[in-house]
Amino acid sequence: MLHLLDQHFTRIGSFKTYGEIVGFIHNAQIYHLTYVNNCDHSLGSILDSKEVGWQFVYYRHLDLNIIYSCMYEPPIKGIERQAFDQGLDLIEIHHGSPLNPIQFSVTGDLDIEFLKREWCEAYCKAHGYSLIEVSGNEDSLEPPLTGGSDDLDI
Repeated sequence: MLHLLDQHFTRIGSFKTYGEIVGFIHNAQIYHLTYVNNCDHSLGSILDSKEVGWQFVYYRHLDLNIIYSCMYEPPIKGIERQAFDQGLDLIEIHHGSPLNPIQFSVTGDLDIEFLKREWCEAYCKAHGYSLIEVSGNEDSLEPPLTGGSDDLDI
């Protein structure tokens, strides 16, 4: 079990996989951006937000094909172009900046869980959060409470 803690070590959530944490963070970002947008902030202040620059995106080749099918000259290059041309999925990772993402073609030997874990750890470090991994079926960060031998004595 993975526990996400805030700056005060209060549990924000518990998750079974790093993929669940990625989804949770993305949903929190969407909520935050919606809130900021509804408060009549300018687009510039929204794009300057530290939330916009953190993304872990998995593009299926089919999705890339749909996106680029309507373009005469798709503006893709490098790894993105290789993945597209080879019919592979693509992972795009942003670490705090919407510019210059790290990209990976999804092949059989790519450890996607490792990439998710690295991204989650970097996100937590940048935002003052902690990520605690608890082995087994333990659902709590608290030590189990045990009583003395006379607890049931009346």
